[in-house]
Amino acid sequence: MIKAIILFALIAGAMLLGPVIINNPGYIKVVVAGLVLETTVLGIVIIAICFSFLCWLIGAIFRKLLRLKHVSFNFWRWRRQRQAQDAFELGVQAYAKQQWHLASLHLNKAADDSFMLKEKRIMAAYAMFYAGDVAGANNVIDELPAQESSTLFLQADLLLQQGRAVEACNLLNTHVNSDVQDKGLGQLYLYALQQAKRWEELLALVPAALKHKWFETDKWQAQRFSIYPAAISQLSQQGRFDEKADYWRNLPSKERRSTAANLGRAWALAQNNQQDEAEKLLLSHLQLSELPLMLPYLKQIPLGKSVLKLRKKAQQWLHENASNANLYVLLAYLSEQEGEDEQAALAMQKAKQYDPTITL
Repeated sequence: MIKAIILFALIAGAMLLGPVIINNPGYIKVVVAGLVLETTVLGIVIIAICFSFLCWLIGAIFRKLLRLKHVSFNFWRWRRQRQAQDAFELGVQAYAKQQWHLASLHLNKAADDSFMLKEKRIMAAYAMFYAGDVAGANNVIDELPAQESSTLFLQADLLLQQGRAVEACNLLNTHVNSDVQDKGLGQLYLYALQQAKRWEELLALVPAALKHKWFETDKWQAQRFSIYPAAISQLSQQGRFDEKADYWRNLPSKERRSTAANLGRAWALAQNNQQDEAEKLLLSHLQLSELPLMLPYLKQIPLGKSVLKLRKKAQQWLHENASNANLYVLLAYLSEQEGEDEQAALAMQKAKQYDPTITL
């Protein structure tokens, strides 16, 4: 609406002032260093408009050239750059299609152009690794800046994918600490510590993960279950779990009281032939909303015959949630613990009726 009003005002002004200017053209004379310029008021306005347009056009051309700073006026160099740019496009397309060998060929050729050189080499290293050329991938990594977080991530990630978790931990150990805010690097280090089963170091790093928000809130809930049950149960089995140790005392109380941590405690109790205590602990912390996250770890706890109270709890939930597949999986697990294989099979059949992808 405002634009329309302004346009209408301009048209009205032109209609009113136009005849005045034409009938009274005026006279302007400019003398500069012997150069005499004589024109009318209308003429000087037109000259000013043309000069402004010319300045804008020159500025636009220069801005365009500055954005193309990698273009050379040397024909052969320009040709190599053009070929490298084309190779980059083809390499990215092949990478997206998981055509690893083809992607590595194009991305290595794309390195002839220095534009986004680091990113090209990172993608080329991954493509060569997935194509089976580990040595070639390492050669590409050697060309990257050694101490940058992206290079460290690439090196550690490829080590993890080769099952060399201890080497990945040793690589990241000197670079990832409580002050690191690189979320990707922090997440990878936690995963490497899990794979290497270095539980004490992992638990000691949790406060940093929480402080710098390496994981989103909803993601951290799931991460708890991938850390605490295995860490507590395995440290307990080795006689190394100590609630007075710094790695445990430095954790926020919310973490120590979490369902995931108590699931680990119950696991440790069951492994030490304290099944009744383990069942009581599980019963006090079992939550229907967290059951999908609990099941993969709960199913590994050797409760034996100590499942009566848990079974009653599961059956109570089923009265109000008869189509919950996870509850039937829980019942199947409890039946297995009591040696009732037929009941376990029936429960799993019911679970698959509501969720065909679910497994025990």
